Amino acid sequence: MDDFTKKRIEKIMRHYMESIAEEQLRSRRSIGYALEGDELTLVEQRPSRDGTNWIELPVAQFRLDAGGWRVYGLDSGGSWHPVSEIAPSGDFEAQLSRVKANELGIF
Repeated sequence: MDDFTKKRIEKIMRHYMESIAEEQLRSRRSIGYALEGDELTLVEQRPSRDGTNWIELPVAQFRLDAGGWRVYGLDSGGSWHPVSEIAPSGDFEAQLSRVKANELGIF
């Protein structure tokens, strides 16, 4: 991923996290992400059952390839698989919106 794209994605993610900040306070959870190479992993952070620390749960993964941004979901075995119902797109924000809307009930 080139530097311009990386900075653009980081800006989109900052805006996304700010837009859901109030909701996060109510539910005592937060959303974070990890950007590595051409992959962005969206994670949910929430308190452990005993409340002594925070745990991270992967939500979705976005991978940039020749076809655009492809969305991946996590199976019960912990492996990432492309979500066939979401076509690859050059528009990262559109893909992020699809995951946020969670119309498929998998995120």
